[in-house]
Amino acid sequence: MKKDIVLFGMQWSGKWTQAELLLKKLSNYQYFEPWNILRALKSNDNVLWEHIRDRMNEWKMVDDAIIYGLFDIYRHLLEDNQSMIIDWFLRTENQLHYFLHNEYIHKRDFIGVYLDVSRDTAISRLMSRAEKEWRADDNLKSIENRLDIYEAETVPVIEYFKSKGKLIVVDWNSEIDVSFVELMKKLKEKWIV
Repeated sequence: MKKDIVLFGMQWSGKWTQAELLLKKLSNYQYFEPWNILRALKSNDNVLWEHIRDRMNEWKMVDDAIIYGLFDIYRHLLEDNQSMIIDWFLRTENQLHYFLHNEYIHKRDFIGVYLDVSRDTAISRLMSRAEKEWRADDNLKSIENRLDIYEAETVPVIEYFKSKGKLIVVDWNSEIDVSFVELMKKLKEKWIV
């Protein structure tokens, strides 16, 4: 049975970095991260990007239907022997139900990986990025709003994974190499790798 890995964590908790490291170790895994796909849409004016931009400006999640469509296309393109590392999906309870239904239909198993980082650390990392990259959307107010949305919308999904014994928690406040070793050890204990 294919075993998919779902990454959870606050913004700037290291999900992308973790996915990169996992992909180097797990040759039969592919990375699904819809935000990169959505960001590519902004390269020219189009109705989909305008809608996504408007949702973001209102501090709302991107519509589930858009994320489901991307997920369905992505899953359809997977080869039979491939599993997924999933990021920026399962951010709401509706997305959780959609995912669980699809995992059941396609006879797949899954484990959640929660990169545990404190809110203060996440804010510090995001503010540092804002200074380095001159990102207007990374100001203290917008960061606080994004983290509030995360806590309201995504934490219940993480709690569901935890209640089913489908969650690995990794301390992501320490060095990347130390945290990755801890994650690989925990994935082996769950027979994922």
